[in-house]
Amino acid sequence: MKGITLIELLVSISIIAVIATIFISAFSTFRENSQLSEAQSAIIGLLKDARSRTLSSQNKSNYGIHFETAKAVLFKGDIYNSADASNEPYFLPTAVQIGAINLTNGVVDTVFTRLLGTTTASGTVTISSKRTGGSFRVITILGTGNAQ
Repeated sequence: MKGITLIELLVSISIIAVIATIFISAFSTFRENSQLSEAQSAIIGLLKDARSRTLSSQNKSNYGIHFETAKAVLFKGDIYNSADASNEPYFLPTAVQIGAINLTNGVVDTVFTRLLGTTTASGTVTISSKRTGGSFRVITILGTGNAQ
């Protein structure tokens, strides 16, 4: 007899389905980790930019970063004002969120001080995956104003 039996066809389809599932899972994890790393780098860059602007006395002002679940905002001055047109928001990738903000005194803003570049609130900001919640990156803001 020539041809393919139903059992051979089902076995082939099952093998292809298993391989596809493994591939899709691995790709999703890679994409998730890539977005987490991108968000971490962008927020650290935002913190460094705010500190640099403060140290250079740009516009004779302090600068800071305000954290929310879906974004981090570079702002001018000592207090965050959501209506200020000079705010520079960074929106996190869609699969990523700021899961925890653990700054001094429970605040969600950190402001850099002129001349020294120290910060008013040190601590950690945790970026996590919306999908699993298990993948995360931690950004540490030191009292000296450095971020890592």
